Amino acid sequence: MISFDRDLADIHYLKPDSDEYAEKTGYECAKWLIEYCMDHYLDLPKFYCHSMNPVGKENILSLLKNCNGYFQINSGYKNAFETQF
Repeated sequence: MISFDRDLADIHYLKPDSDEYAEKTGYECAKWLIEYCMDHYLDLPKFYCHSMNPVGKENILSLLKNCNGYFQINSGYKNAFETQF
């Protein structure tokens, strides 16, 4: 099971080859996980969002829930899609 938090750090990170800062959040991690699972024909693992940031929490859960249909339709994935909220 993966537990997401929206606010990962008090600092921001430099974008590659830039002087601009980019915020790294649990939402970015959720996007990466979805892409990884799609690229490797894996279902998403069970997940939970423990964030105290209500907007960030809803954004993460909405993103992961919206992928539910994709993983259910594509039957070439290795494990049954399961979510835990």
